[in-house]
Amino acid sequence: MPRSILVDTNILIDAAVPGREQHVFASMLEDEAAYGGLKVYVAATSLKDAYFLIKSETDEAFAREYIQCLLRLYSPVAVDAFVCEEAAYSDEPDFEDGIIRACAETARVAYIVSRDEKAFKRSAIKRISAQEYIETIVKPETIDLPASPGEHE
Repeated sequence: MPRSILVDTNILIDAAVPGREQHVFASMLEDEAAYGGLKVYVAATSLKDAYFLIKSETDEAFAREYIQCLLRLYSPVAVDAFVCEEAAYSDEPDFEDGIIRACAETARVAYIVSRDEKAFKRSAIKRISAQEYIETIVKPETIDLPASPGEHE
């Protein structure tokens, strides 16, 4: 079975905005989607939320271009009546977390990647941070990383 995850909105923002605490690990997830065979899903509403938040930290042109890139890498999961119903009656801390969980269950992913430690505790799909995913599933020692500037062979 191919590796698959659903990323929460906070992961999208971490990847887009350098300087955020989990930027490197969230960016590595994008690399895994582009080059490593990782199938990444995203709730359609997360794209809207990420656009708004990224635009507030950068500008409109960057935010729009970033969303366009995500659409080439990630598969949006529709937030339809079924997902909304599941979210509204879920035991998640808030409705948005219920949407993420329902989308993950709809897509049948292996993990929900999120920094939100309070959410998804009762989900059948395990929550894992971007850092945990990279360190335990991808295992960076198996990735060919370019040499750091000034590093000689």
